[in-house]
Amino acid sequence: MRLSEDKIRRIAEQVIDDLQERGLVKYTTVGSAARAERVKVVYDVIARDMQVEAEIDTEVDRIIGTYSRTLKATEQDILRRKHKDEVAKRRGFEL
Repeated sequence: MRLSEDKIRRIAEQVIDDLQERGLVKYTTVGSAARAERVKVVYDVIARDMQVEAEIDTEVDRIIGTYSRTLKATEQDILRRKHKDEVAKRRGFEL
């Protein structure tokens, strides 16, 4: 996971707060417990997406590992991006 749990939680809190400040959402329940529940939902979505991306990265590493020759850093970067896009598309995941 690239972000710590604390960072993901802070991002989720900021998303919830920004939506409310901009008047883009109206909540039928208020209070810290209701806010915590909303933050948890956003946190779960972010964490789940990060997990899927980590799985995609693992699959890409496996694919790159099957190449018979050693790749230069620039070749590896290009192939990594290409394969990551392909794997994500195949999984229906938007990067």
